[in-house]
Amino acid sequence: MKQLFRALAVRRKMHQTCGFTTKISNSHDSTEAHKRTNIGQEMGKFPDWIYRQSAVLPYRRRDGELEVLLITSRNGKRWVLPKGIVEPGMTPPDSAAKEAEEEAGVEGAVSENSLGRYAQKKWGGTCKIEVFPMRVTAEKAHWPEAEIRQRAWLSLESAAKRVENAKLRKILERLPGAVGKNDGRGRPRRSPARRRARLIHILRHAKSSWDDPSLADFDRPLAERGRRAGERLSEYMRMGDIEPDLVLCSSAARAKQTLEQIRPALGPEVAVKLDKRLYGAGAQALLNRLRGLPHEVSSVMLIGHNPALHSLALALAGGGDAEAHARLESKFPTGGLVTLVVQGDDWEDLTPGACALHSFVVPRELP
Repeated sequence: MKQLFRALAVRRKMHQTCGFTTKISNSHDSTEAHKRTNIGQEMGKFPDWIYRQSAVLPYRRRDGELEVLLITSRNGKRWVLPKGIVEPGMTPPDSAAKEAEEEAGVEGAVSENSLGRYAQKKWGGTCKIEVFPMRVTAEKAHWPEAEIRQRAWLSLESAAKRVENAKLRKILERLPGAVGKNDGRGRPRRSPARRRARLIHILRHAKSSWDDPSLADFDRPLAERGRRAGERLSEYMRMGDIEPDLVLCSSAARAKQTLEQIRPALGPEVAVKLDKRLYGAGAQALLNRLRGLPHEVSSVMLIGHNPALHSLALALAGGGDAEAHARLESKFPTGGLVTLVVQGDDWEDLTPGACALHSFVVPRELP
């Protein structure tokens, strides 16, 4: 425990030097802190990382002619590129290659050189999508989204007629020049399971009820406000593809009910473990629990309680989003969700400061 507190003291001193707020308080955030919370989120209703996306433009040569692959949108009304949110801990080309496997069933060599960006209105804001050329080397007969999408190989001229976005049509026009310079030079992207970074999602239970004074603290349920917060978090997680391999959840009633609220967003393959030891566990005990995770687990979510979760998140975050870190220093309220990218390959090597803070959201910031 002393090791963790020493690391936390160093984290605080570093952020004091940078002018960040360091006080951890149980009081409500000030108006100024609330203003800081929304910096960078004016572009849409959700945190700005949700609107940063990447896409691949899959191509091949058939009888010497260049062809590109388009897929249909989820509702089948438009022809689009394989694309998605840039996932935590992944580069835009790697993240886009992952989407190509899932949405279009293709693999290949992706160039590091961007063809450009285009914008798309979505989720109450504007998504900025960066496009990378991808020379297709494998095309699968079956892929995760085969039942909801069609795919078609088209000439550049035909593809330009099918896409609606004018800037995307301009990007299509740039492909022949880019391919002439870089064809064959892109590096093949590994399978999503191998290239995905290790992630830690730390979720404090949603707001609990104090209406029944006869209940023990362990048995207190969520308040109505907490249930609404859980619904907002679930939608945010669904949009951000936050699907951990494993969820470790305190068996306290309010933690289990928080899990129930977000369960629809977690995906069908998530493993869930309820653990009574997480109720009342200190930050060092939680860190030891993470260090003992199996190597095959690439992402984990902890659902539990303060002050341990707050101390753990601050101790682990050695870099990353400075604005989010300043807000986290100030307060980790109920329903708060921290996402950390682990800077290492093995859980057993997890140490204080060994993660980058990717994002920190609280339910009141979400629509």
